[in-house]
Order: sequence, then structure tokens, then C-alpha cells
Amino acid sequence: MENKIVLSPKKILNKQFQVDFKGYHAEEVDHFLDQVSADYTNFAAMLNESYEQIERLQRENQSLKKRINELERSQERVAQSDLSSNVDLLRRLSQLEKTVYNKSED
Repeated sequence: MENKIVLSPKKILNKQFQVDFKGYHAEEVDHFLDQVSADYTNFAAMLNESYEQIERLQRENQSLKKRINELERSQERVAQSDLSSNVDLLRRLSQLEKTVYNKSED
């Protein structure tokens, strides 16, 4: 099913019906079409507003995803830095222990 809007408020408003012997009252039809046209205009405005909100939220979502990725990469770098720093500290401690224990044995 294709999502295509065929009518516009202007088409609704300008629609002309043929008058028949047992037809509808023209003023009632015109009044009803005026109401339909007004509702259709409001509907179109709400739809456009919704599309704009969707676009705004999608941009915001992309921005937040990008920020999350940046924070994750930053956190990984910090973790790597902490790990290498801890390894370096362990090496230094090990060397100090060797030095201290070797001196105490002498």
C-alpha cells in the first residue's frame, strides 16, 4: 500500500459537485468541505511538525551516539594508560625488592 496523499486543502475547498434533482443541499456540502479542509490543514501542520521533531531527535541521537563513542574510546585510553602505569609500578617494586633483599643478604 502506497502512502500517497491525493487531496490538499485547496482541492477539497474547490471541489465542485454536479447538482442533481435529488442531490444534497449545496450549502451543507460546502460547509462540510470547509470543515474537512480546515481539519486537513491542521493535520498537515501537525504532520510537518512531527517530521521536524523526528529530524531533530535523529540529529540529537546521532550526536549522542558520537559522544558515547568518544567517551568509550577515551575510557579505553585511560584504562590502557592505567594498566601500563600499573605494570611499570610493579616492575619498579620488583626491582626495589631485589635491591633491598640483595642488600640484606650481604
